[in-house]
Amino acid sequence: MHLLDSLALDIERRADAPLHRQLYDRLVDEIAAGSIKPGEKLPSTRDLARLLGVSRNTILLAFDHLISEGFLEPMTGSGTYVARDLPEQLPAKAPARINPAIKAAGSLDRSFISPSAFSNVPATLRHMRRPVPFRANFPAVDMFPIRRWAGLAATLYRELDTEAAGELLGEGDPQGYEPLRVAIAEHVGLSRGLDCGPHNVIVFAGAQHAVDLACRILLTPGEDVWCEDPGYDGIYASSIAAGANPVAVPVDEEGIVVAEGIARAPEARLVYVSPSKQFPLGMELSLERRYALLQWANAAGAWILEDDYDTEFRYSGRPRPALHALDREGRVLYFGTFSKMLFPGLRLGYAIVPDALVEAFVSARSVVGRFSPMLEQALVARFMSEGQLAAHVRRMRRLYARRQDYLLDCIARKLGRWMTAEPTATGMEVIARLADGLSGQEVAELAARRGLEILPLSALAREAEVDHLITLGFSAFSEEQMDAGCEVLRDALRECRAA
Repeated sequence: MHLLDSLALDIERRADAPLHRQLYDRLVDEIAAGSIKPGEKLPSTRDLARLLGVSRNTILLAFDHLISEGFLEPMTGSGTYVARDLPEQLPAKAPARINPAIKAAGSLDRSFISPSAFSNVPATLRHMRRPVPFRANFPAVDMFPIRRWAGLAATLYRELDTEAAGELLGEGDPQGYEPLRVAIAEHVGLSRGLDCGPHNVIVFAGAQHAVDLACRILLTPGEDVWCEDPGYDGIYASSIAAGANPVAVPVDEEGIVVAEGIARAPEARLVYVSPSKQFPLGMELSLERRYALLQWANAAGAWILEDDYDTEFRYSGRPRPALHALDREGRVLYFGTFSKMLFPGLRLGYAIVPDALVEAFVSARSVVGRFSPMLEQALVARFMSEGQLAAHVRRMRRLYARRQDYLLDCIARKLGRWMTAEPTATGMEVIARLADGLSGQEVAELAARRGLEILPLSALAREAEVDHLITLGFSAFSEEQMDAGCEVLRDALRECRAA
């Protein structure tokens, strides 16, 4: 109570210091003074936000900064604690941002930003994600045709003559290996109706790499970014790292509420959406909203980042047209990844960018990461050109459909007293709705102590009230694993209910 009283008195809504910085400074002072001791557990971010009368995002920013500098330690499934081994000295105040305007790639302004911006990266992005029940968005890596992949690799190495060796073992093209870009352009043209060529394709080390670089290229400090709420934590992190202001825009059964985004940030420079399957709630962006978003972006001169992260795994019906396929003004950048189609360790993704931005993106890619490993790119290109990718996706789609059916049956049989779940039309996880009185955060913490990995949707929310929802992944787990996982989860739910 002393801590809460002290923080409540010191947090002021003044213009010369952001609230998250005030909270950061005050907590450092309390730790240095010994008022809160090493190993002591702090209140949850949700409780602090409510008691202090600030947004939860403010608390998250302060906590992430303290964690990055060694003052706090997050413990999965337990909470956040004062570090037992504190830094030897207090950190210096964050340096002022250097902001010399520079010109690059036409009329796009750039600004340097302080490295301290990366102290705000959410903890959900920083931990290694384990393939344990019920980890979401994780492919069945044990079902990947590794022998076929190894055979392609062996053939590729045998065929390396002097000219090919110079290309694949030497310096790569920052835009990406051309045969892979050709294969990607053909893939998105056939599967999603995109009108693009290999010159629009840029290869990245995963979709998050592309999102982050887009924020650096398209944003200047202080500009607003529409972010879905609840939504992908990576866009919040990249926006903040670019010095921009992420604006939480609610979603409903039709996807992102465009009218609310216009009301909250009418001059936003960038919009991030997952229209084929909203992350994490799973609905499609309605056709009416798609046209409304495009119309506003055209009028406002804003860019749209379309993350199409797992549309290949669709089990019923036909998807609506991609935003990129509806775009006539070149405002949409389309992102895809091989992490879900193939395996996460590959670290390959891609962006389809408008003609006007290609030079800027390739120039930036030549600095940030330089290029992705050429041999892996060549392997994926051959895997696609021989039809292996399409065949693998078809196999996984059938497998995941069976596994989803089994998980839903398992939930109904073993967990029906505590939750309900509906099938998803696309993807690798289902959303479960908890019974009244159960907290997703508490259930996730109790499950984590028992070796499960469950994502409470509140971890991805800024303002949305979704603590009654959790995500249960099914794609990576056998029927035996899901059976055992549901039994373990049942124990966690019983404990949560008893508490």
